[in-house]
Amino acid sequence: MSARTIELTTTPSTKVGMLIRRPVHEVFQAIVDPAITSKIWYTKSSGTMTPGAELTWEWEMYGASTQASVEEVDEYSRIRFTWGNYAPDAPTTVEFRFIPMADDTTYVQVTETGFTGTGDELVHHVTDSTGGFTFLISALKALLEHDIVLGLIADADPSGLSA
Repeated sequence: MSARTIELTTTPSTKVGMLIRRPVHEVFQAIVDPAITSKIWYTKSSGTMTPGAELTWEWEMYGASTQASVEEVDEYSRIRFTWGNYAPDAPTTVEFRFIPMADDTTYVQVTETGFTGTGDELVHHVTDSTGGFTFLISALKALLEHDIVLGLIADADPSGLSA
């Protein structure tokens, strides 16, 4: 079997979205307020997502944490932050967009850009990020529409699982 090289001509990014059947202010609040967000994403946050906030997010079940720098918060519309989720010295930018739709529903779109590394590393980071943000907005939908905490983030990599 011969080795093949795949060439990337542009740096890949993550982009996922989903309709949530709740008003935009409720969906927005669920992401900026750690009392709600900790039910679906991280387990602890050092504060609320406000412009200029320097936050520490923890995933206690994994013994992991990251720093997030909140750059912009446009109430009920957009949140943009940088974080060093993959490499603290090479942060990526994440943008949440909250788009009001008919019948008091909201389309949530999450985009992450600025990945660095080798081609293999880029593919790994983008794939991992796409899965993670898909879990996040799916859990957000279940919480806001049905008051169900799915535990998707914790259950994605249970302890004792062998690769």
